[in-house]
Amino acid sequence: MNDIELINQVKKGNHEAYRFLVSQHERLVFSIAQKMTSHHQMDTEDIAQEVFIKVYKNIKSYRKESKLSTWIASIAWKTSIDYVRKKTRNKIDLSEEPEIFESDFSNLTYKSIRENEIKSIVAETIARLPGHYQTVLSLYYLEEFSNKEIQEITRMPLGTIKSYLSRARNIFKTELEKHHGNNVIELLYNDK
Repeated sequence: MNDIELINQVKKGNHEAYRFLVSQHERLVFSIAQKMTSHHQMDTEDIAQEVFIKVYKNIKSYRKESKLSTWIASIAWKTSIDYVRKKTRNKIDLSEEPEIFESDFSNLTYKSIRENEIKSIVAETIARLPGHYQTVLSLYYLEEFSNKEIQEITRMPLGTIKSYLSRARNIFKTELEKHHGNNVIELLYNDK
């Protein structure tokens, strides 16, 4: 079932179609919510639930100007920001310069690294990035959204997105090298 058929079925009140829509997009919504809540499970679940309620209530206003996943990601982004703002009572400053966070990882040798360890290292390194960098990096590389789609989701200027991606890549590489040495860098960047 393509997005248009799915949306039409949800608009008609087909609960199975809605469940299918949720199952198709829950990983995306959870990914965005996790990045914004620093992986706090209960907060992530609360946000995801609120996102899918908003999707259901607003499905009739979906104008098909962007992909369904982009529209849902935009709702997830806005809902996450609102949730974090309410929870912390502080506004998120997306122009803030990043901080490099310390890690207690020990250096890993080239021979001891296996694929699951690399995935764990990548996930931990991304988790140390400031939230806005995590989100843009995840939307681009993990969710495979284009810069234009990320702009639609986050309402950030295209130049800001490109800047965040560039900074996030540099910080990511620096953090990997700092905490895991050149062997991990070589594996990730040269092993294709």
